Formats: sequence, structure tokens, C-alpha cells
Amino acid sequence: MRATPAAPARRDADADAPPLRLVFLPFLSRSHFGPVAAKAAAANACRRGGTAATIVTTPHFAALAPASVPVHVAPFRFPGGHADFSLLPEEASAAEFFAASEAALAPALAEVVRGILSAGSSAVAVVSDAVLHWAPRVARECGVPHVTFHTIGAFAAAAMVAIHQHLHLAEAVPDPFGVNGGFPLPMKLRGVQVNEEALAHLPLFRAAEADSFAVVFNSFSALEADFAEYYRSLDGSRKKVFLVGPTRFAISKRGNGTTTADGAERDPILQWLDGRIAGSVVYVCFGSTCGFDSSQFRELAAGLRASGRPFLWVIPTAAEVTEQEERASSHGMVVAGRWAPQDDILAHRAVGGFLSHCGWNSTLEAVSAGVPLATWPLRAEQFLNEVFLVDVLRVGVRVREVAGEAAPNTLVPAEAVASAVVRLMGDGNGDDDASDRRARASELGVAARAAVADGGSSCNDWAELVDQLKALHRHDSETLVKGIETLMLN
Repeated sequence: MRATPAAPARRDADADAPPLRLVFLPFLSRSHFGPVAAKAAAANACRRGGTAATIVTTPHFAALAPASVPVHVAPFRFPGGHADFSLLPEEASAAEFFAASEAALAPALAEVVRGILSAGSSAVAVVSDAVLHWAPRVARECGVPHVTFHTIGAFAAAAMVAIHQHLHLAEAVPDPFGVNGGFPLPMKLRGVQVNEEALAHLPLFRAAEADSFAVVFNSFSALEADFAEYYRSLDGSRKKVFLVGPTRFAISKRGNGTTTADGAERDPILQWLDGRIAGSVVYVCFGSTCGFDSSQFRELAAGLRASGRPFLWVIPTAAEVTEQEERASSHGMVVAGRWAPQDDILAHRAVGGFLSHCGWNSTLEAVSAGVPLATWPLRAEQFLNEVFLVDVLRVGVRVREVAGEAAPNTLVPAEAVASAVVRLMGDGNGDDDASDRRARASELGVAARAAVADGGSSCNDWAELVDQLKALHRHDSETLVKGIETLMLN
């Protein structure tokens, strides 16, 4: 994969120029909010780049925003008091939530941008989540450029476009079906692995993206450069595409210690990991909205016990813990109903594998930590992330290939879980496949650290985007000055 070239030295004139004011607009879902807010915090902290950030969001998410970033709070009301899209009950309307989000955030975004402009800071840009398709229009109406921020990877985004084009052109679609059309990787998918709802809305999102100055992905060059290049070439538009992640990067040395840097007591989860052998523990977590029924919980618990590997299992809510899972805790540690420090868990020397739903945040955190995965996708683009991890990066093993893939909600038996964990962690007798996966994962972890270091590919991509936005402002300012001078001469 290509490497991002080093960023050119900054012009001295930029040192005295006013900062570029970036207004960040995350979607109202925790998995979307985190990466966008983290990038806002990084932009606010990067004085060398001459940027200042503001986040526009609702009261619920304002409480989760980084303390270092100013937040403009927009009132938000939705039936039932629901404030997080990822936690909507099945009976709630997703379309109504999106409409309520636009009704709350669109005027707030315009108010913030116009307020900054009226205060004399004319170098302004909006950075919004890709699903907020109306944000480029608001930015255009305010007279400022817009940047689309994808909280999924470039592989998944490019694959969805390729799948949409393939299905649109095909008269009859077999199952499984192949995806061609210039996509960098030959790929076959089953119909149940395709997110039909996302595909239905893809033309709307793509049209909004065409109204943006640039597109950024929470990823890095060594991971997805080929797919970013493919995405850049779609529709012949040569869209500006930048890889600026991992934005939630918090990986340091893989190790332990009884206290944090400020002397506070370490989380009990990390203290438990401190007592385990290096690389021996499989970490199990399916995100904040797991969705398993009691039968699947029982099979998962039985499979973890049968694997014979120590495990750390994080379950979103205490109500989902049954007697079976409590018994499983004698074979590992079960954490239910509370937040767990996933970045620190994956970075711990004791963790040797991650059984995951393949959400992009979790995927990127595992890759950044150099940890291989057992893949168990549940919804959305997670099935594409599984293809990426298993077939492209070769750092993952499928759980469902043993159990079959009749449908995403098919019960996965304990035997399939145990088999996947053993294949992931190795058989203890020098398993070459497991060793190779660990080696590849470790190399990606090194590349992730390099990407976000000074002079790294993601730092350079972000700096280049900032420079281009500033140059766009300078060009507009110079055009305005020349126009005024012409009027005065005439």
C-alpha cells in the first residue's frame, strides 16, 4: 500500500494567520460521536496546525464531549426521552430520530458558523458525520467549506458503493454474489451480509458528499490506502480523500502497573489482567448494544468455558447476565453493567485476542493495539469489516464459518465459539496460523503508532487538509479584495 508523502514545510505567513475555526458536528450515536469528538480535541490541541475546534451537539452528548473543546448545546427532544440513536428501542422510528436530529442541529450549526463569521474569523469550515447528509447544504448556505467525516473504514465505504453499483446493474443476483467493477479485491458476499437500509440511502449520502470540499476517514495509510484511492476515483470525481486516524488512539506500551500516571488506583479489570500470563487472555465484547437473546448468551458462555482459555467478558447491562454467565466467571472475569476501558484492555500485555462484533471503532482499536480478532458481525457494515479483517488483513478468524451463515441471527453453538477461540489463540503447540496472525497484527499496531506520530501519514494528511482549507480561505479573501479594488478604480 502506498505511503502518504511527507507534508511540505509550512509557510511562515501561516504562523501569524488567524486559526482555522473548525465546527465539528457528530451524529447522535455514541459510536459515531467518539471518533469525531476525539478529532475535535486533537485539532484544538494542535497549535502548530493553527486550528481551533467547536463541537455542536445535544445535552446528552455534551456531557460526553472532551473538556478541552468548547461545545454549543442544541436542545433536543424525541419521544420517550431517547437521546442516543444506538440505544433506540425497536418500536422507535429511526426516520423520526434523524428528522429530529436535523431539526435540532441544523439551526444550531448555522448559528455557530454565522456567529464565528460575524466575530471577524472568516477562516471557518464545517466537519460533520457522513450520515448527516444535510450538513453540506447548511455549510454552503453559510458560505463556508464542508468536510465529510466517515466513522466507518475506507474498505467498507468503498465496498458499499461497489455493491450498490453491482446490484443496480445486475438483472438477477445469485447468493452468494461477486463484487467486481474495479474494486481492488475480488469479493463474494451473501445477501444476508448486505446492509440493505444503508444501500437504500447511499445515493443520498453520496450526493451530499459531492457537495463537500473533502472526505476524511478514521483510518490510516498503511491500513487502507488502496481502498481510499479507489474511493477517491469513484465517479471520476477525484474527490479529496484523507486518512486521519486512528482518532481515538490511546495505545502506549503494552504492559501493566498498579496506578495510573496521576497516581490513581487502576481499574480492577486491569489489575485482574495484571495477574494473567502475557498473551493468554481472550477479550470478549460486542459493543454497547449486543442484542443477543438468552439462548445465545448461554451458548457463548459455554463456548468460552469449553475453550479452556482465560477470558475477560464485558456485557453491556447487568440485566443480561444469567446464572450461566455467572458460573462462567470462574473461568475468567465477567464485567456487566458498567463502562470498561477498552483501549487499555486491548493494550494490556495479557490480552492475546479479541472476540468482537467488528464495529469499526472496536476493529480500529484492536488493529492499533496489535491484537488479532475472532469475528462475529451482527449488523450494518460489520460484515464488510469481517471480510477486511479475515480476507484482506488476515488478522482474524470467523466464528460463523463453523456454525454456518444461514442468517445473521442464527444461533451460534458453543462448539463454534470454542473452536474460534482456540484457532484465534493457538493450540499451545506452536500453531503457525495463530502465530502468523499475531505477527501481522503486531505489524499493523506498529504502523498505527507511526501514523499518528509527528510526521506520520495521518498527521500529514490532516495537516494537508488544514493547509488546503486555509488556502481556500486565502483565495476567497484575495478574490474579494481584488473585486473591491476593481470597484474602487471604476
